[in-house]
Amino acid sequence: MPGFDALAPDQKAVLQLLLKQGKSYDDIAGLLRLDRESVRERALDALDALGQDGTDGLGAADELSPERQDEVADHLLLQQTASERAATREFLETSPPGRAWARAVAAELRPTAGDALPDIPSEPAEVAEAFDALDERTAARERQEKSSKLGGALILAAVGALVALGLVVLLRGIGGLSGEDEPAPRAEQPAPPACVQGAAGATAATGTTGAGTLPQQQINLEPLVGSKSKALAIAVIADNGLAFQAEKLPRSDLYKVWLWDSAQEAIPLGFAEYDPKTKRLAGALEQLPAAAANCASLVITRERSRQSPTPGPIVLGGPIKKQQ
Repeated sequence: MPGFDALAPDQKAVLQLLLKQGKSYDDIAGLLRLDRESVRERALDALDALGQDGTDGLGAADELSPERQDEVADHLLLQQTASERAATREFLETSPPGRAWARAVAAELRPTAGDALPDIPSEPAEVAEAFDALDERTAARERQEKSSKLGGALILAAVGALVALGLVVLLRGIGGLSGEDEPAPRAEQPAPPACVQGAAGATAATGTTGAGTLPQQQINLEPLVGSKSKALAIAVIADNGLAFQAEKLPRSDLYKVWLWDSAQEAIPLGFAEYDPKTKRLAGALEQLPAAAANCASLVITRERSRQSPTPGPIVLGGPIKKQQ
């Protein structure tokens, strides 16, 4: 991470104490026998430098007032009270320059901070687009139910509505891939692990059981800790269906979406197509399998081939919220 490595030694030391050891400005001031503002100034100057180094942050800092930039910096460094955190999140939700600068700085800090960094709100337009697509899917399903009881026809109608909204549909159905993409299960196999319990069979595949219901939620998918990738994705689960969109991924036809606990406990949802015009990866699924409620995460992998028997490397992932 050249940006972090280029910081002055005292700035790097302050950031490591804040992010790796969870110290506060006051804690560090006591350790170093400095006043609190001197410690904070070193930290804020360091983040200002990282924001200029981050490609996504170029120009964003110029659109932020110094006070707002310092506020966002305190937020990223976990140096705010609960009310201050809420106010900063509200600001970030409505400020594209604020989000751009925060994401650029967070990308530079992630190798040092790991999971300590706070979430950065997604753009409201992205969330609205995903929910609009899911609403249209539900409306299409209700219209089709009046004229047909064929489940296949319902899925095709919902898929058509999603495609009209610019979403690329997953190439395969839920509950695992068929044909040459995945070997058929053998008889008398041992019981599957928790995440895939109920993934096979008609009941689980339709996601109609109560165990398969997930609360409506937004999932922010991010690269693994230590990755230099700038890719990000947002996924929305509503009415037990899924829609997602990813950006800044290298072009490939081998991105696959999974419900995930581990490489041995995962449910493949299907491959998604990369759109070279928009440089985005997007997809939607009419209904998640019932076993989704047992899985910890949603991940996107980049497979080695369509016939690969094991999952490829994870490029993006995020936790799934369960029913309370």
